[in-house]
Amino acid sequence: MAIFCGRYSWDGRKTDQREPVAWFPGAYDLRIIDLTEGMKGITFLKPVLCIYTNTGTGYSISEHPERFAKRICSDFSLEIDKVLWVEQLQHGSDSFEIITYKQCGILGGNSLYLTLKRRPLPRELNLIRKGLSA
Repeated sequence: MAIFCGRYSWDGRKTDQREPVAWFPGAYDLRIIDLTEGMKGITFLKPVLCIYTNTGTGYSISEHPERFAKRICSDFSLEIDKVLWVEQLQHGSDSFEIITYKQCGILGGNSLYLTLKRRPLPRELNLIRKGLSA
């Protein structure tokens, strides 16, 4: 089941207590999918799939995606370590990167994360393709 499917954008300004995704405006096409829908008896380590693609409009978060992930988690009530984060490198392509976040500290009440990127495993690639076709 899709939690969200559409364009996620930000204006680069701080309008509440949270830091903006970036200090420059940008937009990404975003799909958030609940993988547990209709899967009784199966326990997922990462029950949510988040696929995002740069629209080419504004700032790219590809090099530092942790603020983007934190903001998505805040806006959609998700846990960062319970989401399979996937960046589609180009619209319509079959080229993806899995982004993992490992908490490496806390500073001023904010979690700091080490970000790692890798190619998807075959089963992850199947989940991604299903998520894009849903």
